[in-house]
Amino acid sequence: MAVRPIDLLFMNDINKARSGMSFSPRATYGSTAPVANDQITNNPVRITVNPSGVLPKPQLVQPNVVPQNTNAFSGLLGNNFTDPKTMGLLGASAELLKAGGYSVGKPAPTMGEALGNAMTTGMANYLAVQQAQNKLNAPISVGKDTMLITRDGKVLMDNRSNEPFKGSGMTNQAFNTILSLNDKMKNGTATVAEQQKFNLARGYLSKPIIETINMADGTQKQVQRPAQDLSMFFDPNPENQSSGSKVVGQKPSAKQLKFQEEKPKLFTMLGNLNKYKQLLAKAEGIDQVLGTIGLPSPEATRLSTLAEALRLNIKDLEGLGALVGGDFQILANRLTSPTTSAGIRMGTEGLLIQVEQLENQLLDKLASGGFEDATGAFSDPILVNEPKDWEQGRFGLYYKLPNGDIALKERKLR
Repeated sequence: MAVRPIDLLFMNDINKARSGMSFSPRATYGSTAPVANDQITNNPVRITVNPSGVLPKPQLVQPNVVPQNTNAFSGLLGNNFTDPKTMGLLGASAELLKAGGYSVGKPAPTMGEALGNAMTTGMANYLAVQQAQNKLNAPISVGKDTMLITRDGKVLMDNRSNEPFKGSGMTNQAFNTILSLNDKMKNGTATVAEQQKFNLARGYLSKPIIETINMADGTQKQVQRPAQDLSMFFDPNPENQSSGSKVVGQKPSAKQLKFQEEKPKLFTMLGNLNKYKQLLAKAEGIDQVLGTIGLPSPEATRLSTLAEALRLNIKDLEGLGALVGGDFQILANRLTSPTTSAGIRMGTEGLLIQVEQLENQLLDKLASGGFEDATGAFSDPILVNEPKDWEQGRFGLYYKLPNGDIALKERKLR
């Protein structure tokens, strides 16, 4: 019977086992792949043969392996799904998977395009999760004199103060300072910093109060009220406080602003009316007739010119704006030209009646605008007490001189 060489080697190993020797089957029979020495040493198969010749069942000895982290997200990904690294890599991976799909109606993305989209998506996911975590981890700001309470009613922070005057306003804080440091200031135990704080607070409360009042006509007045009475508190620097209220400023209403804009025009019209009345009183019938037939005298020319100027003044008085066809007839009816046939038929008395009506309307508008001084009309002359009052006066207005005479101030051109 033929015996194979491998059988002889196997019998030799059995004899070694019977004699109590240990051996490695790999070292004896060889292997199709090279095996490192540390693998043979760390993971040997020990075969022990008892004297009876029965081979025991081989037992695998566990190698000495260092325990690894069993977290499923360790390694390439982050620690959990809320980790910015995890969400960034998952987003990049999903973008790469999308790039491998079918492209219908458009070219398939190149490798560079797919990688670029994946990087863009990954960075966007990473930054979004990072910003969300930073927002969640940001410190909570609790305002002064407020509380932080959870939805279930648990108080996390109580920042309320026990001061009598609540709020962060300057006045409230000054009152709280006075109340808290008054006793220390009286008995002299206040520190230098506390003394400075008390003096600043008391000085602030000792100032008169400026109050803005909205009037019924739209005017805003600023009224100065007396300072706060601090006589019951310690006063390091006694000062006399003014009593009573007075107006320290005023903002005119829309109506008053409009009147201020119209007032120069109104006084210009009043000056023209005064000069027109004086010329009418001196004019003769022949002047009007010559003006009607186209041969005006100097007096007729002055009358006609002033009448046209007054018509423009009436336009401003009535607020007509740009004149249209019907407005000219209205102006002609309000003031008839003295050098026309209608003016001749009306006569001087009729023309003066028109002037008086315009003057009354003008004075009423000045009064309604709040003008309370003398207007300069013949019926309301401006009082002259000193020569400078006459010198600084406006042309075209009437003035009452110290001797009682009423004179119209005129500009002499020649």
